[in-house]
Amino acid sequence: MIKHSFDEVKTGLQAMVRDGLLPELSLFMNGKEYMIIAFEKGFSFQRCGNSNGSGEIYYDTLDELYNTTTVDGILLKKDWGDISHLECYYYDRYFQS
Repeated sequence: MIKHSFDEVKTGLQAMVRDGLLPELSLFMNGKEYMIIAFEKGFSFQRCGNSNGSGEIYYDTLDELYNTTTVDGILLKKDWGDISHLECYYYDRYFQS
């Protein structure tokens, strides 16, 4: 289980975007990898490494993503505790232990 709440991750991703970065945050759950990509005006969520496609869906806000059932039936509001770990190039800089 990850040590960061959704609100902490949200704050970190928003800070990265404010700093001019394009963060790609990998979430690992149930043996699969998913990714949140933060843009200046919105976010996307997708599965990684699936030969049937990523199922990428765009959202205006992270709260919308958190509260919407998305690819593979994932509802982050319900499934956040299933995330085993997170990876992001800037993780150590923006997500404090």
